[in-house]
Amino acid sequence: MLTRTAIAAALVAAGIAAIPSSAYAATARYTPERVCGPGFHRVKDGHRAMKTQGGAVFGHVYLMYSKRSGKNCVAAIKTAYRGIRSVTGAYLEVRGGGTSQDVQKYRYYAETGHLDGSWKCVRYSGWTRDPDGRVEAWGGRQSWGNCQG
Repeated sequence: MLTRTAIAAALVAAGIAAIPSSAYAATARYTPERVCGPGFHRVKDGHRAMKTQGGAVFGHVYLMYSKRSGKNCVAAIKTAYRGIRSVTGAYLEVRGGGTSQDVQKYRYYAETGHLDGSWKCVRYSGWTRDPDGRVEAWGGRQSWGNCQG
């Protein structure tokens, strides 16, 4: 008990508190649920890593769905080059219902608009690049899926 108290006092004296680093806080702030908004949840078979041709993971792309609204959303969240502007994109296509795409130089994530997808098949993707635009990481599903509402 005394040892824990001494360690805690030493950490406080050194200016090291049990507060998450700003990098962790920024990452935790950008979950797919927060990016797409209230009522959206991750769907089965709705997550892919965004990988380079060499297999490096630069982030993750998530297909989200809201039962209440019947809408889909895609969030492409960076894990590499977080906080640095680089081309990042998200794409959603609903069979017979249109497409939504968002591509810009973002620091943390890209998000599609919310498209009606109740009982319609969808496909999705996300991608990001290094800040110089030389290396691209891509993830998603090119086949139709999640057709059950």
